[in-house]
Amino acid sequence: MEPTATDQSTRPRWPAVALVALAACLVAAALLGPLALRLIEWRISANSLNQTYGADGAAILLLAPASMAAAWLAWRGRRVAAPLAFGIGLAALYYGVASVLGADYVQYEGNNERFFLLFLAIVALSWTVSAWGWSAMDAQPPRPGRVVERTTAIVLVLGGLAIATAWLIQLGTIASNGALSQPSEIQAYAESPTAFWVVRIVDLGFIVPLAVWTGFGLWRGSGSALKAAYGVTAFMTLQAAAVLAMGAIMLLRDDPTATPGLVIVLAPITLALCVLCVGLLVSYARQPSATQAPASAPGPPVSLTADAQSTALAPH
Repeated sequence: MEPTATDQSTRPRWPAVALVALAACLVAAALLGPLALRLIEWRISANSLNQTYGADGAAILLLAPASMAAAWLAWRGRRVAAPLAFGIGLAALYYGVASVLGADYVQYEGNNERFFLLFLAIVALSWTVSAWGWSAMDAQPPRPGRVVERTTAIVLVLGGLAIATAWLIQLGTIASNGALSQPSEIQAYAESPTAFWVVRIVDLGFIVPLAVWTGFGLWRGSGSALKAAYGVTAFMTLQAAAVLAMGAIMLLRDDPTATPGLVIVLAPITLALCVLCVGLLVSYARQPSATQAPASAPGPPVSLTADAQSTALAPH
């Protein structure tokens, strides 16, 4: 039986409630947008709208169900709810921040600012459940198998470096030439300059350092990196799946700014992350943490007769 984080009568219930609320907000944001009800009219270009379809689809099909699963686990007091909530919170935070800051409020018509409070709720709930997930994780979580640990380290480092390479090449071109050089990149930048910079600052300033640090630390056996790896891998899996969905939708809708190479490269990375994420979470759920001492088996009852007690107490 899986050990629980706290006693049934004392564990907090609010993380489960917060995770359910987060799932509800994610579904509401996606359904109110262009994917379904079209009440939210985003101030973005027609091509950028394809990315919104992918992001909203991932929110409904991946983020919200994962949040509900984490809520159920947290309500039942399962330890594995903590790393899962940490990763879900980071992914939902990215979704909420990118949705609001990625819109161009000057260049395009729309009304998405009317729904700002909904996305503010997503952001607030996201960092709340993520912070809880980090604090509720074992200080010394169980170590997975060596193969899973080393493979996760490699995938996190290579994934982070791949993102950094792609964006730094673009930024280097801008720094040297004053503008991008590829026609598709030029068009995408002209249509959504704000979204371009939001993605670059978040990816290069936060996601890449987090992934690379976790991967290197995991390879070297760092305890803090091992703790981070459980949630970071969940986050990277959800984020990679969302980006893959965006890229696939762009290709299916013949978006001129689509990059087939991104989909080709990202598909196996996303699959590898998914397999590793499941392996890590299963390992976390089944193994006791390093701080939990195994319960000693009860020994047979010891009964001393009066003669034996006298012998034992007699001075030698």
